Amino acid sequence: MNIALTDDLPEERNKIQGIIMDYAAVKRVRIDVSSFASAEELLRDYRPLRYTAVFLDIFMNGMSGIDAARRIKEADRDALIVFLTTSNEHMPDAWRLHVFEYVEKPISKEKIFPALDDILDRIAPVSVPRFSFFSRGMERSVPYDDLVMVGTDTPNYLEVTDRSGETLHTRMTFAEASDILLKDKRFLLIRRGVIVNMAFIQNFDNSLCFLSAASPIPISPRSRKKLEQLWNNYLINRMQTNYPGGGSGV
Repeated sequence: MNIALTDDLPEERNKIQGIIMDYAAVKRVRIDVSSFASAEELLRDYRPLRYTAVFLDIFMNGMSGIDAARRIKEADRDALIVFLTTSNEHMPDAWRLHVFEYVEKPISKEKIFPALDDILDRIAPVSVPRFSFFSRGMERSVPYDDLVMVGTDTPNYLEVTDRSGETLHTRMTFAEASDILLKDKRFLLIRRGVIVNMAFIQNFDNSLCFLSAASPIPISPRSRKKLEQLWNNYLINRMQTNYPGGGSGV
């Protein structure tokens, strides 16, 4: 997500950018922020679709945020503009311009986080779910359809294996991953510390679960029958619905 942030006060820009980056860390999403000290500077840079959203102070030296928003809307009627202001007197202008959000200063996480949530909701495509995490300082996002397995590496780290056989390491607890993945019924807790995508299971023997895109996973012989039944149920449900949504685990 790319955000343009315009405020003529450096301390305000730094504060808002810090809050936005805190949000990115909490939500595990990548956000790039471009800061501008004036509306004129923003407009020289602005192109339709360049930014996911524009955070725009109303009261600035030179061109006002209202006039800048009007110029942006002329070029890009669908632009998501978030007004930042010390007063609500420009609320009517905001509605006429179809501004996305109106945030009154002083700025805080309690005000900016909900605005960012609304932006994410607006831009989120209706698509297959993805498992997002950071690995080697980069955000990674693996579609559930390509996620083969997740397993405990060390107490606070996981190994994530995708369809290509690539294994990535991420700082996340197994409990956190379980809370996310086991809400979708294609994923199965195959044994303590290991979740697999049942779409990649090929077979079971007494002590192993065989996967098409990863090494076999040792299992308890006592749990083999239950695991195999859950897998068979998943296959039947997938054939009937052609959509593996829902929640499951052992």
